[in-house]
Amino acid sequence: MDESGFAVGASQSSRALVDIREASSWKQIGSRQEWITAIECVSAAGTAFPPLLIFKVKHTNDAWIPAQTPRDWHFSTSSSGWTSDSYGYEWLTRVFKPLTRPEVPARRRLLVMDGHSSHLTANVIAICTENAIHLLMLTPHTSHILQPLDVGVFALLKRALAAETDAALRLDAGRILRVQWVEMYIRARERAFIKHNILSGWRSAGLSPLSPITVLAKLPTSLTLAAFPPHTPAQQINLDLSLLDNSPPDGTELRQASALLDTAIQACRNLSSPAKRFRERMTRALEVANSEKVTLRKRMKEQTELLHTRKARK
Repeated sequence: MDESGFAVGASQSSRALVDIREASSWKQIGSRQEWITAIECVSAAGTAFPPLLIFKVKHTNDAWIPAQTPRDWHFSTSSSGWTSDSYGYEWLTRVFKPLTRPEVPARRRLLVMDGHSSHLTANVIAICTENAIHLLMLTPHTSHILQPLDVGVFALLKRALAAETDAALRLDAGRILRVQWVEMYIRARERAFIKHNILSGWRSAGLSPLSPITVLAKLPTSLTLAAFPPHTPAQQINLDLSLLDNSPPDGTELRQASALLDTAIQACRNLSSPAKRFRERMTRALEVANSEKVTLRKRMKEQTELLHTRKARK
């Protein structure tokens, strides 16, 4: 079990397709509006527990919960948007305890979490003792390598949520509503909390299967890299390098350059430096053309969906 905070409207560093001929490129981002905390939990079997989302308000409003929200999700409120001592206990009693109740009451359960003050309280310890729940507290400053959620899931979740945020801001740079953010969180969570990612998190943390060497191998070590001198064949291939200095070639030049490149590859097994530059230039030109096509198609699709949505609302 672990918690993670999300700034509504904030984006992350991401890669974007831009025109290299433009003097500058800009990315539309929104202002950080508020903080929402999610308490998540995954099992070593590869399943995910329903989350507990905590809004920074005094009272919960049903209008913030979309119709497609799973029925077993839980929502709460906080004056700061962060968890406090009561929310760890609330999650334990509302989510973990009923969903993991064994058929045999004496059967033990293991709960792995960090030693945050909102998790390790007297009420939490008491209910765990009464219900045969063992607590495994991670030592400080180790959750980034020992917590399965931090290792294998949360990064993917935030990346998917950032992609949803960027897509929404491209269409409308206004304020993101809470109900809209929950819809985005549902879609991002479906992509991140899959069985493969969950099992990968447990395996990378060395907890299931138990493998201490997996964690020890991640500790920093000093490596000495051997220096290898660059190898350049004595034989140079006579290539027309004018394309390297001109604007991106058109279709005819691409075909001629491809034929010349194929001839060079067939004549020499080890490509020389000019041949590598020539190949890189041709590949880049093709990627630019394909990227422009993909970008235009995606933009047309998003605009069409936005138009249909507005028509349906009217």
